[in-house]
Amino acid sequence: MGNIPKDFVVGPYEEFTVYFYIADDFGITVGKGKVEAYYRIDDGDWKPAYVRTAAAGENWSLYQSIIHRFYGESQNFYVFYRKINLPGAPPGSRIEFKIAVTDVEGHTSYSPVYSYYVANPGGPKVLIVDPSVEAMAFEKSLDSLMIQFNVSRSFYHYNLSDFEAVAEPLTKLKPWMLAEHHWEGLAKYYNIKIVSPDELSDALQSFQPQAVILSNLWLPEWGLSEDQISALEDYLETHHAGLVVTSGTMFDATNPQHIGSVDEPGLAKLLGLDPLILADAAKGELNLTQASVMVPFISTGYSLVLSEKGPFNGGTVDVNTYSTVGWQYVLSSTHFGIAKRSVSRFASENGLRMREMGESIKNLTGVQFNFSLSASMVLPEVLASMEVTDKGVVISHNGMVAEIPVERKLLERVRLLHALKGYAPMLLARTSDYSGGILATEGDYRAVYSSVELEAGSAEELSVLKELVDWTLNYEPVQMPEVVILANDIDWGIKGNLLAAHLGALGLSVRHVTADDFEAYRDSKIIIILGGPDAYDGVGGYVRQVLSPGEQSAVRNGERGMFVKTNVWTEGQVVVVLAGQDRWGTGGKTRDYMNGLDQSYLRILATFSASVS
Repeated sequence: MGNIPKDFVVGPYEEFTVYFYIADDFGITVGKGKVEAYYRIDDGDWKPAYVRTAAAGENWSLYQSIIHRFYGESQNFYVFYRKINLPGAPPGSRIEFKIAVTDVEGHTSYSPVYSYYVANPGGPKVLIVDPSVEAMAFEKSLDSLMIQFNVSRSFYHYNLSDFEAVAEPLTKLKPWMLAEHHWEGLAKYYNIKIVSPDELSDALQSFQPQAVILSNLWLPEWGLSEDQISALEDYLETHHAGLVVTSGTMFDATNPQHIGSVDEPGLAKLLGLDPLILADAAKGELNLTQASVMVPFISTGYSLVLSEKGPFNGGTVDVNTYSTVGWQYVLSSTHFGIAKRSVSRFASENGLRMREMGESIKNLTGVQFNFSLSASMVLPEVLASMEVTDKGVVISHNGMVAEIPVERKLLERVRLLHALKGYAPMLLARTSDYSGGILATEGDYRAVYSSVELEAGSAEELSVLKELVDWTLNYEPVQMPEVVILANDIDWGIKGNLLAAHLGALGLSVRHVTADDFEAYRDSKIIIILGGPDAYDGVGGYVRQVLSPGEQSAVRNGERGMFVKTNVWTEGQVVVVLAGQDRWGTGGKTRDYMNGLDQSYLRILATFSASVS
């Protein structure tokens, strides 16, 4: 048992002293007994560290925390308190250390192989939520640690429950399910802190980061609570801080609360991936309960193609790490088909891994998932093909059809996102086969989802991650275009003026025009039309240009009345139609639409505006 630097970080050229406590029934100071310690910097050769005896008075609080782990009236073993001093290093360095203890009988036990990083205290503050840093330390000595936890329990009375909580889930995984994260690639430029998920809320307040990274939080033990996600959202909105979420953090088989539910939106809402929230309801309605919408550990071998949006200026990057699929519902049907074929081929060629994943997830959660089925991307396909109605969404699969009622604010975000495919969220990068992607949203903060586990990749992949972090740090308010409301005087008087006031309260500039004036504004980027295909004073004529004949009939029959269209009169345009069977029906649709408008809806419009500007 020993100590590691707080938040896995030290300052430039700062030496660090590791104190550790050894307990053994026969001792370690005679015969074959010995204590060895080693360290290395940046994956260099392991070097011996000089082990010295530490006095109990040294680092008294640490000493007390260690000995208080032991309990009982009598303990029949020898104890040894030792220390090693580790050298300092420049920012961007990664330092590892390990300890091996051999008793007089020749039995050797190993400590976790801990890593910590040298940060740049003058750089922007970046908070990294990554429990895998500690987990990987345990993984490298897992067999020895499990023996120490279990076999020796009958001899010693101690409480190592916190260590066991880290190690126990690892026994249910295959080694390929964990990867080393190279935070040294960011530590060179940023003042980083690395915390566990349960430390997030406190760290937001104490550290006040300018950006937050949620790093591949896929194990159930690594999940964020609904309260933590809410606190994160509040922090991002208040401080305009950046958010980067990577890979398996959105894996719904282990942490469904990360995506969220119809009642409790999660990280999907923060990332502009709201349709994912509907996948859970779709599973039950369409008999797909053994499928997950997101599937991690996909590696098809294709390069990452960078766009010329956001922080990138084109180019390609080789990908040497895993991607999580399921976000592809945002793609066109052609590109979705490319991704589906590539991922399905990977799954069929790696059937053993799909089964191993299923076994591990069942051991972790008690729930059986079929990852070969999931990798066929059946649930993303359901989301891609759904129909958004006035009260919910209609989904279908294999001849089964179901309508899911959806809470109004979520419904309006889903309606808007469903129409804005290709614009929001912005696709900043994607692999050649669309199995991996980087998606971004704008608004009162910048947020990024990288389906690729960039932090586990090469220096080139770390460079992409750094560019994403820099982009989220360089927040600038989006210049929102004017919202043009086309309405006759009757519909304007019933609810149009209230809608304009509501949009104004959200910070948007609004202009009301009648059909007589609309030609001068028909190329506006955001247009809302109040009224159906038969609306008075020329409005109906414009509605008929927007809606298909079938949609017009649905309005006249009272079946539908809320629509979002893109590129009606010009490229990069969104047109919202709110139409009832009569003026009062139009007023009702306008009221429903207003009830769905909030800052999250505005973020989608801001992302659209940034995408087309």
